[in-house]
Amino acid sequence: MTTPAQHDRDQAKARVTRLKQDLRDGLAHPPGDVGTMDRLVATAHRLLDAEQAFDEAKHRLANAELEARHAATQRAVVWFAAAPALVPLVAGALVLFDVLSPMWLFALVPLFAAGLWIGFAPVRRVAEVIRERTWAAWAGSATAVLLVLALLPWPAAVVCTILTALGVAGTIALLWRESRIP
Repeated sequence: MTTPAQHDRDQAKARVTRLKQDLRDGLAHPPGDVGTMDRLVATAHRLLDAEQAFDEAKHRLANAELEARHAATQRAVVWFAAAPALVPLVAGALVLFDVLSPMWLFALVPLFAAGLWIGFAPVRRVAEVIRERTWAAWAGSATAVLLVLALLPWPAAVVCTILTALGVAGTIALLWRESRIP
């Protein structure tokens, strides 16, 4: 099933192809009179207009595809932002009630801020921004899982703590890169 933008592009491409063939057929034999030459010139003008319409249709199709990606990303990042925002919030409550050391705040506050940025900051309609926000959402969610594993008392908690710190830094770096895209 094609979208309206794809249909417009296909129609414009077919018109350009037909006009090019008409022009080739007309130039296969030297024009014998002025009327034939005028028809060839008119065909060439229609071809130029059709090529411009084809370029505009390609541009509209690219915009429609970008808009679809943009809408999907905006919906997805809200769900992905839940983990990086809620896990640090719960862990922050544990710090507040002296269950965890206040040193955890160095990882919790940036991860919470990143989760809020991922979920609630507007996503611009630029392909690179959409890609960076998606990567940041995945990184933030993975970091939240690592944070939960780091807070559990088990032998690999130290490794998960180190990976959590790296994940927080990676998520912040991805969001910073996103903000630097013009």
